[in-house]
Amino acid sequence: MKDKTIKLKDYDVSQECGFLPTVSPAFVKLPEAFGQLQQTAVMLPKLLITNKIRQAIKSVPEVDVDNEILDEMQLRRLILLYSFLSHAYVWGESTPAKILPRNIAVPFHKIAQKMGRQPILSYASYILENWVRIDNQKPIASGNIMIAQNFLDVFDENWFVLMHLDIEIKATPSLAAIPSILEGIGRDDVSTVMSALKDIKNAWTNINSSMNRMLEGCDPYIFYNRIRPYLKGWKNNDLLSEGLIYQGVVAYGDKPQKLLGASGAQSAIVPAMDALLNITNESNSFREYLIEMRDYMPPKHRAFVEAVEKHSTLRNFVKNRLNQSPKLTDLYNDCVFGMEKFRTQHLKLAAHYINQEAIKVNNNTGIGTGGTPFMRYLKKNRDACRHHKLSVDGVHN
Repeated sequence: MKDKTIKLKDYDVSQECGFLPTVSPAFVKLPEAFGQLQQTAVMLPKLLITNKIRQAIKSVPEVDVDNEILDEMQLRRLILLYSFLSHAYVWGESTPAKILPRNIAVPFHKIAQKMGRQPILSYASYILENWVRIDNQKPIASGNIMIAQNFLDVFDENWFVLMHLDIEIKATPSLAAIPSILEGIGRDDVSTVMSALKDIKNAWTNINSSMNRMLEGCDPYIFYNRIRPYLKGWKNNDLLSEGLIYQGVVAYGDKPQKLLGASGAQSAIVPAMDALLNITNESNSFREYLIEMRDYMPPKHRAFVEAVEKHSTLRNFVKNRLNQSPKLTDLYNDCVFGMEKFRTQHLKLAAHYINQEAIKVNNNTGIGTGGTPFMRYLKKNRDACRHHKLSVDGVHN
């Protein structure tokens, strides 16, 4: 059988840090035209306290992006800056803004188009590209990275982002194992598949350890009332029920746009693992939501998930060897269980950070920053894992 080869580098996935860029775009040098944009972003936490953030953002010059020569790293830096300023403009005063001014909207849209991304704050900008090494001689790892851009610059926001970064880093071995598994399946090589599954099992143990630490440094009250409001989008949001107008963006014709806010569902880790382990969700609405979340991923990460979906037949590979290789079945189930545990923890954290806090202010809408009924979806996500474990008789446990 022909090998089902996937090369990580083709999808911006590295052996060192997974979906994180190997070099941080956070402090890359930008052309002088973006000087005031950068200064405003640096001052963002202080400006938000003044309740005059919109005045400050309106004073940022509109840059003609087409006249600037920008490389990939500069584009990543710029989409982060424009994302933060856009969300600060919309959510930073007592009532949300319904129009994003053209000095921000036009260059933001053009940069997003160049990158194949949406003109809104995404997980990629808020987490994946929002860090810098403390010591450049040391690896990208917890304890050697700090956050580059904040809305509030409080300990809780820094911790929230750092824990997500730690999870991304600890997921690296599980992503690095995917090509070996696909190649092992193609060669009918059980030992190679088992070795790679061990790496995935260990990675999820480490991921879940990091997940357990979220409450150590991010207080639910601070998150719900101070941080979370800035992460919301303008789709499925009663505060901006018609969406947001991107002033001056010709492609939109001054019509309100509805885009989802930053969400952990925009991370490619879990979708890639679901694709590898052939875990599917039976709910049509939830499946459609997960597919929609891919539109907010960097294009190469989205392509990686799709490539794994296309090539992986891991579950059938294991299922066809239940009696001959019980250890293979155990390893497969261990990986599924690691993801189930992760989803159970995620569900508990969502209850702490959102549901319980929403009830305190009589606002239990059950809608997350991604604009979805997140508790119901998270439960379906967890249950999908439970139903995909294999037993000796070939059916799930």
